[in-house]
Amino acid sequence: MPIWYNFTMHAHRTKVTIPQNHEVVVRVPDEFPPGEAEVLVIATTAEPTPAPDMASRLERWIGSLPPTPVVPLASLDRGDLYR
Repeated sequence: MPIWYNFTMHAHRTKVTIPQNHEVVVRVPDEFPPGEAEVLVIATTAEPTPAPDMASRLERWIGSLPPTPVVPLASLDRGDLYR
């Protein structure tokens, strides 16, 4: 006989400030069922970083490419183009 599980997921998002003692207390809404839960803490840094200069990056990339081979048009056999 198959066993079915009826899972219901609850989510709660709140912003907190991490104090110097690094302790955070979270109170969830009353509709949350008691029992085991998973808590995820995400912190982002707010340090400004300069935007990349795309033009100079493109110039450096173009400069890193190997030279384009030069083939004189007179040396080409037009018949090779249509084979």
